This record gives sequence, structure tokens and C-alpha cells, in this order.
Amino acid sequence: MSRNQTLTPELIGRAIDKIPLNKALMFIIAVAAAGFFFDSFDLLIVSYALPLIKQEFVLDPKQLGLIGSAALAGMGCGSWFWGWVADKWGRRVVFTATVLMFSLCTGIAGLSMSLSFLVGARFLTGLGLGGMVPIDQALVAEFAPARIRGRVSAVLPFCWPIGIFAAAGAGLAIVPNFGWRWLFALGALPAILAYFIRRGIPESPRWLADQGRHDEAREALAYVGVDDATIELARAELAAMPARAREQDATFADLFTPPYLRRVAHTWLMWFCSVFASTAFSVWLPSIFATYYHIGLTRSLTYTFMVAGTSVVGRACAFSLIDVFGRKALIVIGYGVAGCAALIFTQVSTEAALLSTAMLYGFFADIGSLAMTVYTPEVYPVRIRGKGAAIAMGWGRFGGMLSPVVAGFLISADNLIWVWGLMAAFQFTSAGLTLVMAHETSGRNLEAVAKPA
Repeated sequence: MSRNQTLTPELIGRAIDKIPLNKALMFIIAVAAAGFFFDSFDLLIVSYALPLIKQEFVLDPKQLGLIGSAALAGMGCGSWFWGWVADKWGRRVVFTATVLMFSLCTGIAGLSMSLSFLVGARFLTGLGLGGMVPIDQALVAEFAPARIRGRVSAVLPFCWPIGIFAAAGAGLAIVPNFGWRWLFALGALPAILAYFIRRGIPESPRWLADQGRHDEAREALAYVGVDDATIELARAELAAMPARAREQDATFADLFTPPYLRRVAHTWLMWFCSVFASTAFSVWLPSIFATYYHIGLTRSLTYTFMVAGTSVVGRACAFSLIDVFGRKALIVIGYGVAGCAALIFTQVSTEAALLSTAMLYGFFADIGSLAMTVYTPEVYPVRIRGKGAAIAMGWGRFGGMLSPVVAGFLISADNLIWVWGLMAAFQFTSAGLTLVMAHETSGRNLEAVAKPA
């Protein structure tokens, strides 16, 4: 067979499905996972700085809510913008640019001398953070063989709570001793190093083939061990399959047509509701411990450090089970139990009960979050996978943007019980929507999953 024959995303997917988990693929996964680690670290360090920021700038809960929301607002805008860039100019452009943007802006936030400067710097940080998560997830999904795609893709969101755990540890070590500004300085350094590493990652071969850049697609495939013989074997298998009418390539407008509208509605609402609840929890927990329940700063940071560790354990469990029970079951169980834990918050007041409930919430919420992050890019076609996944996650960022502000207003009005009630309602909504609307994607070829039923 001639090397000049065209490649298609379906052919590439079948060829990739034949390769083992090799060093090149593990390198791609590791670099993308490092991005997730730094993303969550830089996003959540503000939570552990808020108690001292409140004192320095003399802020009320509403103003603290603005600080907590700023990065999420930027992430919402960044998800939409960078998703469009990824589908037009490729995953690799976004893969390298976003990590540099959010790391530099994190360092700049540490120089803030006013509330408005800090809010602006956090918004710009979010612009970079918002593009990194969905595009990194889409890129890894497009390189991963179907039989291990769940576990491979799950490595990335598994690193998210590890970044939060590291942020909590850094906050505990730095904030009481050196102040909050050094915490932001630390957030700027390691992510810049990741920028130089990830420049060596190739472009998605599926995207290249869809753009008609077949020679470059072959080079990207060769990077992960797909040679010409494997491609031609996959071509022969496809040729032996029953012929079917050629389907028109998906466009962005197709998202809003009946075949895909169910998936769009589900992923958008699921992300909005779950991130609304999880952001209210993660951003406000240290401040709630310290100010509402009058727990000392060091002890509050210690408790949030323990909760972050529990979240890591939750993601580890989800990572090991994602291809056993599937994405749908883990989303329903994770968010369903997290909703129950949020309701328990309304009935407890002792430190021990608060800590154990927070750990229960963090454990199951992160099980649902890992499965949701793996699931989302899998249900969109390659041509609109970047935009589809990014916009769905962008709605999550806007949910996260609203929740710290809403929580701030409720807390300032001495209505903390409503914060817990809203968290429960939104987590139950995510679980219920998934139970009714989700398509199971575990173990299936990516192109087959993306086609409407």
C-alpha cells in the first residue's frame, strides 16, 4: 500500500487501538498530568490564602467571594476561547500556551496591593487554566488505545486533587510562617518548567488527518509506535467491514441538532452543577473553618490538608475502577453520595463531625469528578471535540464562578445552612442527569462512541 493514501480519524483510531502502553505514550500522559497538577495547585492556593488576604485588605465575605470567583470566571472564558483555538489551529498550540499563561499570572497575583489588582490577576490566571484542562484531556484521549483509554485518561483528573493536596500542604507550611504572597510565588515556578517539556509533544494525529495533513499525522503516529504496517492492517480491517454510507463531517452547529443535543444538555448541566458545588466547598472551606466555626488558622489549614488527602484517595479509587464499572456508574455514585454528605453538614457542629463529613464529601465528589472528566471528551466527534469538551467544562467554570459569590452573600447573611443545601441540590442534579441521560463509553472505540445513536 502507498504511503500517499489518506488517513481518517476512524482509521487512526483503529491503528492506535493496536499499540501497547509504551514509553512515548506514557510521556504524553505524564506531561499532561503534570499540567493538571499545576492547574489545580494554582487554582486552589487562593483558598488557603484567603484568611490572611481578608485581614490585610479588610474584606467582607462578599469581597472574598469575588476573589474566589475571579479565576473561575477566567476559566469559563478561557475554556470557550481555547477550545475554538484547539479545533482551528490544533491541540498542541493550546497545550503549550496555556500552562505558561496561568503560571506567570499566578506569580503576578502575589504582587497585588489592592483587591481590584488581585481579582484582575486571578481572572487572567483563569484564562490560561480554563483552556488547559479540556484540551489536555482531549489530546490524551485521542492518543490512547480504546481498551485502556479510561485508565489512561483518568491519570489526568487523578492528578487534580494531588495538586490541591500539595496546595494545602504548601499553604499550611507557608501562609502562617511567611504570608500569603510567597504561596503565589511558589505557584509560578514549576508550571513554567512544564511549558518547556510539553513543547516536545506531537500534535494529535486524528486532528492532523481531519485537516488533510496526512504526512504529519503519520509522523505523530510513529511517535507513539504506530508504523505503516499497523496502519495498513487497520485499513484492511475497515475495508472488510460492511460498507456504509459516508457520513458528513460533524460541525459545531451539529451540537445543537437532535442527534447531539442530549449529550450537550447533559454535559453542560452536569459540569455547571457539579463544579458549582465543588468550588463552593473547596474555596470556602478554610475560611468557614476559621471564621464561621472559629477554628484557629493553623488547625483550619491542617483540616483542609486532611480533606485534600481524602480527595486524592477518592480519585485513586475511581482511577482503579473507571474501566471496571464504567464512567456512568461512578458519576452517579460519586455525586449522589457527595450530595448526601452536603446534607449532613446542615446537622453537625463539632470539629470532629465537620472534619469527617468534609472528608466523606471530598472522597465521593472526586470519584464523580474523575469519571466526569474522562467521559466528557469521549462523547464528541473529533472535529468538534475540543470545542465540545471545552464549552461543557466552560459551563462548569461559570458555575464555579457563581458559587463563591453566592456562598459569600449567604455567609454574610448568616445563612451557612443554605450553602450546604445548595451544594447537595446541585450534586443530586448532576447524579440524576447522568443516570437518565448519559451514554456509557467504557471500552468502546472513540469514533464509535462519538457517533449519535
